[in-house]
Amino acid sequence: MEKTLDILTIGECLTELSSENYFKDSDCFKLSFGGDVVVSAIAASRLGSKVGLISSIGNDYFKEIILNGLSNYGIDTSHTKISDEQNGLYLCSHTDKKELIMYRKRVAGACLSPELFDEEYIASAQTVYTTGISQSLSAQSNELIKKVFEYAHQNDILTAYDPNYTSSFMTTFDTKEYLENIIENVDILFLSLKNDVEALYGLSSAERIINYFTDYGVKIIVIKSLSEEGYYIYSNGKTEFSEFYDKNQRIHTINAGDVFNGAFLSAITNGYTTMEAGKLASKMTGIYVNRSGLIKNLPSKEEIME
Repeated sequence: MEKTLDILTIGECLTELSSENYFKDSDCFKLSFGGDVVVSAIAASRLGSKVGLISSIGNDYFKEIILNGLSNYGIDTSHTKISDEQNGLYLCSHTDKKELIMYRKRVAGACLSPELFDEEYIASAQTVYTTGISQSLSAQSNELIKKVFEYAHQNDILTAYDPNYTSSFMTTFDTKEYLENIIENVDILFLSLKNDVEALYGLSSAERIINYFTDYGVKIIVIKSLSEEGYYIYSNGKTEFSEFYDKNQRIHTINAGDVFNGAFLSAITNGYTTMEAGKLASKMTGIYVNRSGLIKNLPSKEEIME
């Protein structure tokens, strides 16, 4: 089948209210939209990739802002449904303090379900990507993702996954179970050494966690290490280390990992080696965290190549 999409993403859309000051110093917030998978999708699109989104958007006051925003960034939403539930909401400060508050109960994202499974649409993509946060939305969303990943793996479609463990609304037990349930169908795995490897598996060694997941057949593993300010990148039996781009400057870190994942997948689907993809993704992330953290401030491919 003809590949009309480079990357197919599955996840929630959220309304965002953000400030460039600490919450206690803020008297107004900027309105935007986001979600971990959405940020990755737009990051990939900014690099020229054709990206699709399977999601559920609430029929509330922010529906048009989200739909128009996705369309403006070239994201295909033909398989995104409209739900009667409201969109989830998060407030964040784009500062070094990383203040984040989320409201995600009885929201549209939880309406992701197996009815959105479409073999032709999945087969039109080179790569499928999602996160543990998407699985955590509901039992139905978890079932949809397992079904999509199983189909993709059986049909030689690259699969990519990030547990994205978030302690404010996920448990280590559930997050680990989400990952273990689909790991045999995962080709590319993104991990944070502190938030995922240490929290979920009690390990502090990149080498040990790489050995653990390669036994399941994972082909590419990227591990972010904040303490060492870089990424361990495993592929074809070899592990290399890539430093953060412009690591001495950082205004904020909100969505930084999501930007990296989207850029990395865009590069991989366009024929870059894993190290080349890591360096490009690190550069895009480095530029982004030195700007106000709004989606509109994601750098374009032209800016990065300069």
